[in-house]
Amino acid sequence: MHGRLHPTDAQTYWMSTKIPNDQFLLYCFDTDATARSVRADLLGNARSIEELNVRIADVPLTLGYPRLAPAPIDDGHILEHDRPGSWNACRNQVAELFSRQLDQHETVWRLHLFDHVTGAPRCHGPALVAVLQLSHALGDGRIASAVARRLFGDHREKATDTVDRGRFRFREFIRRSSRAQEMERILTADTNAGAVPPQAPGRRLTRVNVAPSGLTSVRCVVRDRSELTASGISVTVGASTAISLALSRYLALHGEEVPVGLGAEITLGKTGRRRARNHFRNAGVDLLPTIEDLPRRAHAIATALSDRQARAEHPAMEAQSLATEMVPAILLHWGIRQFDVTAVPDLVTGNTVVSSVARGDDDLHLGGGRVRFTAGFPALSPVMGLTHGVHGIGEAVTLSVTSSESAMEDPDVYQTLLSDAVDDVAYAFARL
Repeated sequence: MHGRLHPTDAQTYWMSTKIPNDQFLLYCFDTDATARSVRADLLGNARSIEELNVRIADVPLTLGYPRLAPAPIDDGHILEHDRPGSWNACRNQVAELFSRQLDQHETVWRLHLFDHVTGAPRCHGPALVAVLQLSHALGDGRIASAVARRLFGDHREKATDTVDRGRFRFREFIRRSSRAQEMERILTADTNAGAVPPQAPGRRLTRVNVAPSGLTSVRCVVRDRSELTASGISVTVGASTAISLALSRYLALHGEEVPVGLGAEITLGKTGRRRARNHFRNAGVDLLPTIEDLPRRAHAIATALSDRQARAEHPAMEAQSLATEMVPAILLHWGIRQFDVTAVPDLVTGNTVVSSVARGDDDLHLGGGRVRFTAGFPALSPVMGLTHGVHGIGEAVTLSVTSSESAMEDPDVYQTLLSDAVDDVAYAFARL
């Protein structure tokens, strides 16, 4: 797995110097095994995974995009942390990892191990917590989850193939650019005719839409999948319904008016063949806080999400992506360098982030213990001080919360509100 980064992945790599975006995938195993006892097996698995045997090498921008180059795996890729004791202490140590982003010129991954963790959700005794830190340039949540499964011994998972972009060709660049402009005109006409949902509106900023500063915190609410689903309601929608309820209550608790247009920036997987390792886009989705009946709110959120997906699947979006593929590296890098992380926009795509990934069956084992739950923590960004991950494995679904002190000085309060919101959603869904 060597060669040039796709422009989308290179953009993610370059953007990491402005907004740290390493992924942190947490897996909790019900076992009293020590970190040292599983190290050799994990290193052996890692050496068989081509995505983990690389680093990112810069090249002169006039020669094209950065490349993936071979990188040997050594003992330093797996870190055994001091025993944290309680689950809460372990969770706090995980949050501290966010300040130690990868040097992608040396490696695209690292694995952190915490053993003998007491009081972890769904565990009967001490737990072994493993956190895979992975460069976002290496892939999106789906690829990251597949890599993690192979690292923990699931040899059924295969490496993800992408379509080769090919080299820059000026005529092809002109052709694709013209096609993108033509399709943009068609998208406008289709939107005006009502055949395609309109662009989602921007959201006004709330107290959580501030630059992250101070202590970073993570919290996890681990529940049964059945509590978040119902007929016509997916896990993503059920979780978004609970988040809409919890965030509304949190804003009201702090004396802030809940915006009628409260919304979330939700990640949507792209359809079609995977051309880049990051094969997704973000869309603003209404959270509809004024609909008090929770099943009705959930179905309305599902409709809003479907509208975003329908617009994302218009041929104009693919045409734009294909045109971007032909942009020379020096121009794309120049555009990223102009991005001002200190600028505060008037409106945002969403008031929070919701990133949802299913991570497969709960048949992963480490140190003789079975995985009990998994979690993930979307990165904070200049006007996003609160993000949510929704990650399922087997029948366990974790709603993870990442927050900065500047946006949320009382993360335990929000965790309680989110847990209570899941209770309310589960009760409402059970009555359908």
